[in-house]
Amino acid sequence: MTSIAFLLCLTLTASWSYGKERLIIRVGESFPNYYQDENGDWQGVDVELARALVLRAGFDYEFRSIPWSRALVMAKEGQIDILANANITAERSEYMYWIGPERYTQLNLVVRKELLDMPINSLDDLVTQCKKNRGLFGYQRNVKYTPEFHRRLETDPEFAACLESVVQPLNDDKVLHQRLLGYFDEPFDIVLERKRDPQYALVVHPFVLLKEPVFIGVSKKGVNVDSLIKLFEAYESLLLDGTLEKIRSQWMQEG
Repeated sequence: MTSIAFLLCLTLTASWSYGKERLIIRVGESFPNYYQDENGDWQGVDVELARALVLRAGFDYEFRSIPWSRALVMAKEGQIDILANANITAERSEYMYWIGPERYTQLNLVVRKELLDMPINSLDDLVTQCKKNRGLFGYQRNVKYTPEFHRRLETDPEFAACLESVVQPLNDDKVLHQRLLGYFDEPFDIVLERKRDPQYALVVHPFVLLKEPVFIGVSKKGVNVDSLIKLFEAYESLLLDGTLEKIRSQWMQEG
């Protein structure tokens, strides 16, 4: 069902509900999605997108820093209202409505400047460049890549031999010191680092391994129909006037 059709269905049942004045938005320390600046104020791409939504809908809001797994339980119980940057699953859909897509999350290849033109457009190209440059590419075991990536990692020895399991904080150093050819990550960190330091040696390669939508989850128990309708209307408004795209673009533009 489209968001507009869903909104019409909700409108038919809205007469018995009463709207909320303040919504609780989950945040957590995960730069650049959510982080606190020097004044202790919450910033980040998902912070801005969620804040724009609730303000356009006419609500006050409160940020609460909560671990993700605990936040899911609290959303189920109606103890928090909004979770940004969420993937839709059948289990979560039992206790959350979905607004979005909020934005698209993606995993790009991150490399040193001198390897920016490395010809990689497929997983096969990773193997070719691994052999040609006599180096490996980093990946994280607890990150979801594409089904094809995971299948080949488990069943293709030649492909697996070109990959090294790494821990997130070590990725940059290993690539900068030429112990890895590159690694896969969301491009936000690299773009922001290059904004701070134009001489930063890592860049985002054009090869996109994964791109998928993420949504704003709204607690069914915490947010009633009246409030939900306002949030859907606010999303459509932000989408039509370009506000959502403006926020997304500001976080992805270098310079």
